[in-house]
Amino acid sequence: MMNKKIDSKKYLKFALVLLVLLLCAACGPKLIRGQPPLVRMNELSHKNGVIKLELRMRNVNGLLLEVQNINFTMTMDEGESLTYKGPVNTNIIANGAETWSMQVDENQVLRELFDSLESGDVISVPYTLEGSVSTLNEGTLRFEHEGHIYPLPGRPGHFR
Repeated sequence: MMNKKIDSKKYLKFALVLLVLLLCAACGPKLIRGQPPLVRMNELSHKNGVIKLELRMRNVNGLLLEVQNINFTMTMDEGESLTYKGPVNTNIIANGAETWSMQVDENQVLRELFDSLESGDVISVPYTLEGSVSTLNEGTLRFEHEGHIYPLPGRPGHFR
C-alpha cells in the first residue's frame, strides 16, 4: 500500500515537471523574420557644399539580414528632400545594428535651411525618411520614420 502511494507521488511530480516544461516551451520566444530594419537618421552634416548623412539600420529579425541596396527619400520641412539609391552591401546580425554613411551635393535651399538651424532662427526641422532595402534573404523591405532635426551643440554644421 505504501509503495503505491510513493509511486503515485513520483508520477505526479514527473507529470508536473513535464507540464511546466511544456508550458515554458509554448511561451518561449518566436523567431521574427521578414520585418524591415528600423532605419533612423543618426547624424547629418554639411560642409563645402556636401551633405553627409549617417543612417543607423537595426535588424529586428532573429536572422542575419544581408542588405544589398537602399533606396530612400528624406523629406524635410516644406518639401525639400535628399534622395539616394545605391548599393549598401552590409550584413546586419540578428537583433544587431549597423551605421551607414552617404554623401550628396547640397543645394541652396538646404544650405539656407541648415544655416537657419545653426543660427537659432529655427529650433528644429521635421523630416520623414521613407524607402526600402533590398536584401538577399528577405527580398525588398519598406521602412518609414518621422522625426526632427536639431543642431548639435558645440559642433557647427552637424545635426541630429
